[in-house]
Amino acid sequence: MIVSALLSLSLFAGAQASAAEEITILRAAKVYTAGEQGMINNGLVVMQGEKLLWVGPQAELEIGEGLEIQDLGDVWLVPGLIEPHNHVAGSLRDLNDTVFLTNPELHTYEALEPQNDFLKDAVAGGITSALFIPGSGSNMGGFGMLVKTSGKTPDEMVVRSPGSLKVAQAGNPERYSWGVHRAMMNWNTRDTLEKGLAWAEAYEAGEADFNPRYEDFIGLRNGTIPVSVHTQIYQVVLQTLTMQVRDLGLKSFIDHGTFDGYKNAQLAADMGVPVMNGPRQFWFDRSTSQIMGCAAGWASAEGIILGYNTDSPVLPQEELPFQAAMGVRLGAGTNESALKGMTAHAATALLMGDIAGRLQKGLEADVVVWTGDPVDPRSSVLKVWVRGEKVYDIEEDHRRF
Repeated sequence: MIVSALLSLSLFAGAQASAAEEITILRAAKVYTAGEQGMINNGLVVMQGEKLLWVGPQAELEIGEGLEIQDLGDVWLVPGLIEPHNHVAGSLRDLNDTVFLTNPELHTYEALEPQNDFLKDAVAGGITSALFIPGSGSNMGGFGMLVKTSGKTPDEMVVRSPGSLKVAQAGNPERYSWGVHRAMMNWNTRDTLEKGLAWAEAYEAGEADFNPRYEDFIGLRNGTIPVSVHTQIYQVVLQTLTMQVRDLGLKSFIDHGTFDGYKNAQLAADMGVPVMNGPRQFWFDRSTSQIMGCAAGWASAEGIILGYNTDSPVLPQEELPFQAAMGVRLGAGTNESALKGMTAHAATALLMGDIAGRLQKGLEADVVVWTGDPVDPRSSVLKVWVRGEKVYDIEEDHRRF
């Protein structure tokens, strides 16, 4: 390990001389990687251009000439947090074009609004990536997109478009038109999914004409685009797991899972379905006469992939760490597991683990400096880098919320 680190650093000076991207080396008392290295005491994070070049203990790295360490002191360096359920990256705050009960041909791209005030607060709260999705006024609101919370133009912000198909299994779409019930919503959702997947298979085989309504189902079929599912209450979450994952083989994740939805915890864990819990964090379970932490119920299942969301603007996006803190306070694991939920686990749910969510060589350099443990509400953000560019510094930009 030490030998490879020294060899890598011996190349840094040459890389700096030959490449346009500047090398930045950050040192902190605590570096939380959200990966195999876990927490590193007295750690270094090395960035070059938009990527992470090296992460590890300071003692394992010999710095070459012409390179300087920015010693940040007694602080925490962590991956940028990921908000898996966001409506405020656009100009409408909640996009519901409910033309039909299922609208897979719609997208959020046209509503994207770079550098709006909500996104500025997100950056100042340590959130560097978000899934910008339609609202839940219909069973299928359209395709959302993965974005960075900074960037002056849509092209600078977009990580992946489409980022997910937004499905609301129930819990709002009932209001559509004359009022529909669960059986009708389940049938119609399944019918649209089956038709779209069948078209994608036929189109890739050269047996179907192009159809803009189902264009993005190709990504659903090949597993490169997830389905973010507004789903809550035991029966509705169970239908999500059985219909979408078991029967149709989709890469779906639970993007609320509140009320008594956690009673499906072991099934979700066994099926490898991530749960991005929130923004409700407790539930009075009448069957046991107990006040339950929703995240705690999910965390009871061994192997669960658990994270958090704010459904911003339902709750301010910068309060994502507070949602995690509430989850821990009500019995869901530890601060470390909560922090992993907002980083590596969220990246897993959004199928972006090869892009962000951890501090690891080769991933995008989304790095946040905190005064302490991000899950401790007393901690705050000092500096933020997104894709290697410093986009927030409290000394220059001041507190935003």
